[in-house]
Amino acid sequence: MNPQPWRWSHPRVLVEHPDEAAGLAIASGLRFAGYAVGVCPGPRGHGQCPLTGPAGCAPAHDADLVVCSLGYEHEVAREVLRELRTRYPDTPLLVEVPSDIDADLRELLNGCHRLPAPATPEQIVAAVQSLSGHAAEEGPAGA
Repeated sequence: MNPQPWRWSHPRVLVEHPDEAAGLAIASGLRFAGYAVGVCPGPRGHGQCPLTGPAGCAPAHDADLVVCSLGYEHEVAREVLRELRTRYPDTPLLVEVPSDIDADLRELLNGCHRLPAPATPEQIVAAVQSLSGHAAEEGPAGA
């Protein structure tokens, strides 16, 4: 028997989403696909995001990939994205963005993987699988 390496290593994905139900739906799909998942409501969930403080953010530090769905019309969400890019430059970022973005956001997103907003949990899971190199058929049977 030759097990798939991802089943043992459980790539870690951090989902940042201000809507608790949506974040949990995305996390559920990712867990079903074999990922270890953390969910964060972003800066609007608990006030100031720990990512912007001196201690940083443990879940972001441990993540192999971060899904960012924070609503980038808000400056505080852009600040979180800047911090992720600065503190964890080697961690891939999958950012859900609207079709109409300004020049500052376009520059901030340079080098990030983009997903058109609004994306369904299924679209996000498929994008994560594509970025991490895990084909959809690697999930449980019937996935």
